[in-house]
Amino acid sequence: MAMNTNYLYLLVFAALIAETDIEVNLSSIIASNAYVSVLLGIAATKAILIAMFYQHLKYEPKSLSSWVIIGLVIASLLMGLSFVQLHVGHP
Repeated sequence: MAMNTNYLYLLVFAALIAETDIEVNLSSIIASNAYVSVLLGIAATKAILIAMFYQHLKYEPKSLSSWVIIGLVIASLLMGLSFVQLHVGHP
């Protein structure tokens, strides 16, 4: 049985709202030493959901999706390295 497309988009939208709520209230939930790591994980999850459903990469050929995923991985690595550099540079 195929899922109604509107229902699927509403589920993804609800997940994005929930993740945003977690991001906003994260400082009161988690210790400060894991704060940035959790924020990066949530941001990656949100980026993947948006790319797959709202930018319709789920329905594109796998070759196009692969290039986008490679770009996201490279951007995430560069962003992670900049956070490490900022943390090491200013103790």
